Amino acid sequence: MLTTTLGMSQTPETAPPPNPAASTATTMPLPTAEQLEGKLTDLESAGGMDESLKLSLSELYRRAQSSLQEAANFRTQTQELGKFIESAPTEIAAIQRELDAGQASGKQEDPVQVPDHLTAETVSQRLSQIMADVAAQETRVSELEKLLDESPDRPASSRNRLIAVKQALDEIGDSLNKPPAPGEAPEVIEAKRWELEAQRQARWAESGMLEQDLRSQSLRESYYKAKRDEAALQVDRLKAEQHALEKRLGTLRERQASDAQQASEQATRDAESKPELVRALIRENAEITDTLAKTADQLQGFSAELAAIDAERERVEDDFRGAKQRIEAVGLSKALGQVLLDRRSQLPDLERYRSQIAEREDAIADATLRQIRYREEELDLRDLQRDADERIAAAQEPAPEPGLRAEVIDALKQRKALITQAMRIDDDYIRQLGELNYASERVIQVAESYDTFLAERLLWVRSAPQVNLETLKALPNAVGWLISPEGWINLAATLSERIRSSPGFWLGLLVSGVLVWKLSALRRAIRANAEPLRRVRTDRIRFTLQAIGLTLVAALPLPLLLWLLGWQIQASSTANAFSLALGGAFSKVALGLYYLLSFRMICITGGVADRHFRWSTEVLKRLRKGFDWFAIYAVPTSLLTITLYQSTDPAHVASLARLALIANLLGFATLFYLLLRSSKGVLTEFQADHPSSWLSRLRRLWFPIIVGAPLSLAVLAVLGYVYTAGTLFQSLVYQMWLVLGLIVLHQTIVRWLIVTRRRLALQAALDRQAARRAQSEGEKRDAATTSEVVTIEEPEPDLATLDEQTRRLINASVFIGGIVGLWLTWSDVLPAFTFFEHVALWHYSGVVDGTEQMVPMTAADVGLVLVIIFVGTIAAKNLPALLEIVLLQSASVSAGARYAAKTLASYLITAVAALLTFSTLGLSWGQVQWLVAALGVGIGFGLQEIVANFISGIIILFERPVRVGDIVTIGDTTGVVSNISIRATTIRNWDKQELLVPNKEFITGRLLNWTLTDQQNRITIPVGIEYGSDTKKALALLAQVAEQHESVLKDPAPLISFEAFGDNALTVILRCYLSSLDGRIGVITDLHQAIYDSFNAHGIQIAFPQRDVRLFTKKPLDLRISRGERGLAGPRIGEDGGAD
Repeated sequence: MLTTTLGMSQTPETAPPPNPAASTATTMPLPTAEQLEGKLTDLESAGGMDESLKLSLSELYRRAQSSLQEAANFRTQTQELGKFIESAPTEIAAIQRELDAGQASGKQEDPVQVPDHLTAETVSQRLSQIMADVAAQETRVSELEKLLDESPDRPASSRNRLIAVKQALDEIGDSLNKPPAPGEAPEVIEAKRWELEAQRQARWAESGMLEQDLRSQSLRESYYKAKRDEAALQVDRLKAEQHALEKRLGTLRERQASDAQQASEQATRDAESKPELVRALIRENAEITDTLAKTADQLQGFSAELAAIDAERERVEDDFRGAKQRIEAVGLSKALGQVLLDRRSQLPDLERYRSQIAEREDAIADATLRQIRYREEELDLRDLQRDADERIAAAQEPAPEPGLRAEVIDALKQRKALITQAMRIDDDYIRQLGELNYASERVIQVAESYDTFLAERLLWVRSAPQVNLETLKALPNAVGWLISPEGWINLAATLSERIRSSPGFWLGLLVSGVLVWKLSALRRAIRANAEPLRRVRTDRIRFTLQAIGLTLVAALPLPLLLWLLGWQIQASSTANAFSLALGGAFSKVALGLYYLLSFRMICITGGVADRHFRWSTEVLKRLRKGFDWFAIYAVPTSLLTITLYQSTDPAHVASLARLALIANLLGFATLFYLLLRSSKGVLTEFQADHPSSWLSRLRRLWFPIIVGAPLSLAVLAVLGYVYTAGTLFQSLVYQMWLVLGLIVLHQTIVRWLIVTRRRLALQAALDRQAARRAQSEGEKRDAATTSEVVTIEEPEPDLATLDEQTRRLINASVFIGGIVGLWLTWSDVLPAFTFFEHVALWHYSGVVDGTEQMVPMTAADVGLVLVIIFVGTIAAKNLPALLEIVLLQSASVSAGARYAAKTLASYLITAVAALLTFSTLGLSWGQVQWLVAALGVGIGFGLQEIVANFISGIIILFERPVRVGDIVTIGDTTGVVSNISIRATTIRNWDKQELLVPNKEFITGRLLNWTLTDQQNRITIPVGIEYGSDTKKALALLAQVAEQHESVLKDPAPLISFEAFGDNALTVILRCYLSSLDGRIGVITDLHQAIYDSFNAHGIQIAFPQRDVRLFTKKPLDLRISRGERGLAGPRIGEDGGAD
């Protein structure tokens, strides 16, 4: 019956279902499921029917058949519920009588007795069975507990479903009353009506089942409770028997080990006069006996340890269950919140459980290896006589003593028995360790669930009253507790006791003293590491890393001393509550102080930030000043806050601890303001130099957030949310250290890249110098020229020298590290924000578990959408560049392929982010396909050019007729392809002008790509020489010029030709090939100059245009002088050749 009730649908109540026969609005009777199956068979064999009609009828018949089967299932569940309602009271009463009898007999029942005649092996087998039964019953209890937890929500769910069923019945009735569509086939009309009738029967059956389910609700809860109590009673009985069996097995194993040990000791004593071979075997047997004894001793304690772990788990489960019930009953009040805070502080130490699990895993591994060795040796001992003979032969006894073989065989028999016994004990040992690990894992699971449950709720609970006169009246008591002589006397006594008994205290004190003594030397060493940075030849990144390491060591003395005091106080068994609270404060403040002093030490003059990172002197001065006053202010306020927080009196937390927390928060807000203000802040110079950076543009957004965050927490503390303010403040502090650490990491990576670039620049300069010297020696210049020293300028480190891709890689890496760090920083607080999952903003229609229903869109979903958009935007900008640099540059992949991969990755990330956004907002394809269709029509008519360009851009990225970096000619423009975007491609011509060409032009138009498959290109230089020149010599000189130029390829060879007889010149042409377009204009210039010089040197003149003017002098020239409007005009030639 329990199995039946577990599988029932969870839905609700309405009026009694109407009679299907009376409600049928058709004269055609509804077939049964079997009759519909027959119609489907006939339909498949029908030959002359139209295929589309056959498919429609088949789908309608199947849907009707499915609805009829659903109706039958609901009627079956209704009948089972009716039987449950009839029989459950009797069964509940019987269970209750059994529970009462068990409780009554349990008070007088004697402990479970294990018969003395049972052997260890029999007890072990019975124990394994009992443990399996316990696990099964505990699983059953957990399932019943889960059902009981879900029971309060089940009636509302059933009623909501019942409302939906009634609406569905109304819709079915309306559909049945509609006339069929004109021209529709009679078979389809009939099939549609059958489908609707079947759906109506299914909904009627479901309605009856839901009503029956609602009537059985209270009875079902009582039944679940009775079954749970019955299973829990069975668990108690089984566990009692389990503990008795474990105790009995431990006694038997210990007795066996003791007997074996005594026999081994006696054999060892008797073996003193026996041969060495026998004594060696007896010693090996003694080793096994010792292992047996140790394992048996450990087994004896496992039972008590397992009981303690189970008790801890049951305590946590009871607390968890009680907390849930109290919160559901009265809500989360301030008083209940304080109780739950105390409960949270009493949760078990999960790290201790995890370390114990790891230790047991190691012990299991050791025992398993030991068993493997035992099994191998047991196989070797199958033939004792042969083994004895082999051992005697291996011992190389010159004359074996009489009886040696028998003694060896006896020793081997004892060893075989001991191995068998050891393997059985190891089996028990491994099983018990596994049980302990399983029990510990259950504790961890329950405790983590409980902690998450509390974290989700406690952060928003007021843990103290608002600041008022009553809280101020509690200040004297808190101050009195803080300055109580009793607490300080205990603290002094505790430290005195640790000083006398703890070597670790003296060791730590010695280390602190040495570091203080060597502090000046450490500072000098930090500054000395900056000396090699002056020259490129000596600059290395290791000097920066060494300086950072020395800085971290130099900041250690004071934090180490504080941590040492806290550690010693907390390790003392005589410390009272005040001493323990102050010790915990010392330990926690020591870590924050170490971070603060480390960053302060980084900013010293001549330190890492000054000489290695090249931060400005003014910025470092402001940082040092801010860190100095903040360390003096924050250390005492933090000690006071943490000490009072750890006191057991809530009044101390509500009074003095709250005031100390507020003071601490105000100190942080002041530090943020002074360091980040627009004037005289650490970012003032950066923002002035980079006004267009996002840091400068978004200053009005991030500055109020950073400064206002601690102020907001201070307001929360005043309003009584002290626990909330303290928890968020702790995460805020961790986040501040994270940001500072990422800054140092970022600057270190940039410093490494700059060092690398400077060394490469130096090497390039040295190579150029060597090339100049080699050239000067080859040309045999004079001594003054050859001895000339080329001065090499060492480039100054500048982030601008880094290329864009490298900067993106650095920023992307740091960004990813920051995201991971933020997640870890706020991981303890994130569960508290799950309450946004219950804040419904609107509802949308969705399918849940195959049923369409209204799904809420919560504030958490909207927040997730914002996160997806933010992360998707950042990822689309940075991850493709990261992919290009990290994955593709290491392979033989061209720049165009890298660009294509990067662009497609950006498109893919954007598409995935959009799909996730729409999915989170509840927009499925079925809901937006009409919009897509409408947009498709609009795009087809109005935006076809944009779509064509977009598709062409995708084709370009895949087909790659042009790539970034190619030199192309389109129309009358020649230039380099600099960018391929969604709509257009950018071409930069030689005048640095950018031409945007729609992508469609590259696919449908004519395109000249100079570098598509081969960057080789030909240049043509025509030369006109005057008539009468030696053309053969001119051709030879052209060939010589081409051969001497280093950029002209030998293969293909240059082509020199005598092309034409021109009007004024003889035309010779030099055609030669270059390996690439780089320096093409320079090569042409060099060739022109060389040709001109060579022709001049050999007396070949470059032709120039000449024109003969012929004057007809057969008659006198007609010279005329005329006066125009503006004065005297000169003579002119008349049209007939005469001069006017």
